[in-house]
Amino acid sequence: MIEKMPSSWRSSRALALGFALSAAVLAAACDDQADALGNRRRPVGSSSGGDDGGVGGPGGPGAVEKSAFEKVEPNLQKNCGKTCHDTGQFVGAPAFLAGPDVYASIKAHPGIVTRDVFASSLLTKGPHAGPSLASLPELEAEVITWLEIEAVAIQSQRLPSTPAFTVVAGDNVVDLTPAGVGVSNVHLKFKAELLGTSLSLSQIRVSAPAGQDIHILQPKFVRVLGTPLEDGTTDIEDPADSFSNSDQTIPGGQEDPLAPGAVIFSNEKWRPFDLAADKLRVEMTKLEPGKVSVVVGAAECADPGAFGANVVPTLRQTRGGGGGGNTCQGCHGNGLAGLSLNDNDNVALCKQVLAKLNKADLANSLMVTKVAPGGNHNGGAVADIAAWRALFVNNAAVFFKP
Repeated sequence: MIEKMPSSWRSSRALALGFALSAAVLAAACDDQADALGNRRRPVGSSSGGDDGGVGGPGGPGAVEKSAFEKVEPNLQKNCGKTCHDTGQFVGAPAFLAGPDVYASIKAHPGIVTRDVFASSLLTKGPHAGPSLASLPELEAEVITWLEIEAVAIQSQRLPSTPAFTVVAGDNVVDLTPAGVGVSNVHLKFKAELLGTSLSLSQIRVSAPAGQDIHILQPKFVRVLGTPLEDGTTDIEDPADSFSNSDQTIPGGQEDPLAPGAVIFSNEKWRPFDLAADKLRVEMTKLEPGKVSVVVGAAECADPGAFGANVVPTLRQTRGGGGGGNTCQGCHGNGLAGLSLNDNDNVALCKQVLAKLNKADLANSLMVTKVAPGGNHNGGAVADIAAWRALFVNNAAVFFKP
C-alpha cells in the first residue's frame, strides 16, 4: 500500500531511530505509555533458559501497541478502507483492516508488523489501485510512529535459540534445529580461534538436510559467560549484530557460506573470551523451510513499436459492461492487476501484457478469458469479446518472435 521512501530520507530516519529509539519512541511517541514499554524489555542479564511469557505492561500484553494503533486506525480506514483493505471487496484486496478486531487483523497479516520498521509492507508498497503512504505524509508519519512501538515490543521478546554450546579451537559443528520451526538436521559449521583475547570465527557455513531447502534470517550470536557478572548477567548479545543483513535460502543437501562468512567479536563486552569457560548460543529471527527460486528473465516483446501503434489505443479505450462501464485505462492505469496503461513506455507495457498471453492458445489467454462473459472480472465483460480476442490473435507477431 505504500511506496518505499527515498533512500536519503530512509537513511536519516534510520539513523535517528538507531541513535534515539529509546528517547523518541518511548518518550515522545508513547507519551504516558513510555514506562509500560520500558518495563517490557527483557533484562540485559537474563539467562538462556525460560521464556518471558510474552510482553506487556499495564493493561496486559500488547496493550501499548494496540493503543498506539488505535490512534492511527481512523486515518488508515479513511485512506485504505473504502471496501479495499477493510472488506477486500474491491479487486480482492487483502483485508488487513477487517473487523471486528481490526488490530488483530493487521497484526495477523504477514509483512506489516516487522522487527525492521522500514521493511513493513505498509511502507514499501508503491502506488496501486490506492495511494502509497509516501503520498500521504501525515498518515505515513503516524504509521511509522506506531510501527516503531511495535518494533520495540518485538525486539523485547526472546528469539528461538540453540542451547549454549562449547567452542573449541579449530572446526566446530552446531545443531541449529532447536532454533528453527519445522526443520531438522540443520547445522552451523565454522573454524574458531582466539586473536589475542577476541574470538574469531571463519569459514562459517550452514548445511541443509537432503530434500529440504532452508531459509535462515538474521542469526545472532550470544556469549554465555562462564562466570556471571556482578549484576547477575550471564548472556551478552553480539553488540554489533554482525549477521543482521543475513537473509538467505540454502538448497536441500547443500552447504553454503553464511554471510558475511567470518566475524571477530572484538567488542569489550566479549573480551577476553575464555574458550575453557565461556560458551555461545545462536538466536534465530527465522530458521524455517524455504524455497530456492530460479529467476527467469521476463520475456521480451517482438515489436514494442507496433504494439504501441496497433494495440495500446484499443487497450486504453475499450469499455466493459456493454459500453457503459469504465475504460480499461480508467481502472488499470496505475498498476492494478499488473497493468500500467498510463505509462508511455511501450517496452514495459508490452511486457506486462505479454505475461498474460498464452502463445500456444492466444484466443484463450488470460487477457481474453478474464474479460469474457463469466470471467469474474470486477470491471465487467468486454462488450465485443470477439473483437477483443482478435486484437491479440491478429497481433501475435507483435508479441512473439518467430
